Amino acid sequence: MKKYTLLILLFFGQYAIYAQKIALDTIWVKRYGWAYKDGMTGTDLMLQFVYPNGTDSIAQHIREDITKKFFETNTISPLDESCKVLLENSFGNMWIGLRIKTYLYRYSAVKIVNNKTLDYIIYHNQIVGCGDGTRSYSYCYSLLTGNRITIDSLFCQSAKVIKLLQSRHDDYYEKRSEEDRKMHRDIKHLDNFILLPKGLMFIYNPYEIGFGYEGGFRYTVKFSEIRQFLKPQAIGYFFE
Repeated sequence: MKKYTLLILLFFGQYAIYAQKIALDTIWVKRYGWAYKDGMTGTDLMLQFVYPNGTDSIAQHIREDITKKFFETNTISPLDESCKVLLENSFGNMWIGLRIKTYLYRYSAVKIVNNKTLDYIIYHNQIVGCGDGTRSYSYCYSLLTGNRITIDSLFCQSAKVIKLLQSRHDDYYEKRSEEDRKMHRDIKHLDNFILLPKGLMFIYNPYEIGFGYEGGFRYTVKFSEIRQFLKPQAIGYFFE
């Protein structure tokens, strides 16, 4: 747990300067041994939900969408009900007759880019016994409209961006073993990404394009590398 806590602190520290440009609020949930189903031993639940607290329509629209993303719900519900849905979605049928300790840690962070877009990053770690399921997800929004920025709204030729990633090494390549460096990475989607001031970072969680022991993969590309594939309206995201 100390390792994951340190990663979160480093992440928040890196993006604290951006968070000061938009009004934010935080909800903490700490529940130990929370049992809400018969026969379940109980779960330690730790949530840190960061969200924009503005009253304007754009902030409200973004807040509603990231609330659904964070709690994995289709509607806005009371906090306890949202937590139950999140637990159900995280562990599924593993709850039935479960007698071992389980843990769910879920944190979020906000990054404002070029005063035009908002990155919402969710860090998710669930543990059953000695196993873990560490994941991170990013969702990007326009601060002009409040709408989510998707790959289809960014690129007119996303297939060529996939080929670009497949032709290069990931950001952690130098730290991988010699055998792992020889592995082919079958990249099929670009859905999980972070908008940077002058580029993009594509995120692939464990098991998506490699073995679980390799951890996640990150591919950072510069604006100059992807400009030719961008839609005209998307080019302005990458500059002040």
